[in-house]
Amino acid sequence: MAINKNSNLYIIIYTIVMVVIVGALLAFLATSLKPQQEANVLNEQKVSIMKAFGEAELNFDDVVTMGRITDGQFVAVEEGDVAAIFALLGNRKALAEAENELPIFQLDKDGVTKYVLPIVGKGLWGDIWGYVALQQVEGNIVITGIVMDHAGETPGLGAEIATEGVQKLFEGKKLYDAEGQFAVRMQKGGAQNEYQVDAITGGTKTSDGVNAMLATSIGKYESFLRGAEAEVEADTECCGECCAEEANVELNNEEE
Repeated sequence: MAINKNSNLYIIIYTIVMVVIVGALLAFLATSLKPQQEANVLNEQKVSIMKAFGEAELNFDDVVTMGRITDGQFVAVEEGDVAAIFALLGNRKALAEAENELPIFQLDKDGVTKYVLPIVGKGLWGDIWGYVALQQVEGNIVITGIVMDHAGETPGLGAEIATEGVQKLFEGKKLYDAEGQFAVRMQKGGAQNEYQVDAITGGTKTSDGVNAMLATSIGKYESFLRGAEAEVEADTECCGECCAEEANVELNNEEE
């Protein structure tokens, strides 16, 4: 019996078969490509961290020490926990809610130690996120680099936070003012001091979101950052005392 290809039954059966075949093909592709997709996401995370460090030409695995801030202390990550750290970075909601066991990345180069912290917040239309690099300089914590991205900020306005031009403005900005209060921010009307960055013209809500993101995300690490700052100051004072003692010894030797 000839099949009537114009019948409703034929069209329904044909549609069901095609949906099943296409669905099965898509499921197969999604499963087979998942490892590659995860590898791409992991590589993107590492590249962003290295850009924040300002060392994009270096290999993450060769130079970066991964850790967690637990009760204000840096704890190096065991090899088996590395995947969990990057999984948390990819889960912005969980990262925003985390209060302890916070991921942190350390790079030592030429006698200088820098740390990169993940940052996450809300812009005008959706999530904003990134990484900020910090270094202790002359009794303050200074931003040495920042990488930011967004889910759907307005092109030409809020979306400018993802551009190198805006991100460069943060370099060298101090986190804390003379009273020790968190002070770095995007300032509407233009930066007026060493803590401020020009806000984006027409992107006030996104700029406000960046300010809240920095204050909240970095604030979780404050006890560690303050401790690291105190350690550097103590080492500097100790070095000064040692130098003074050496000078006295040399003077005494010359007198003899």
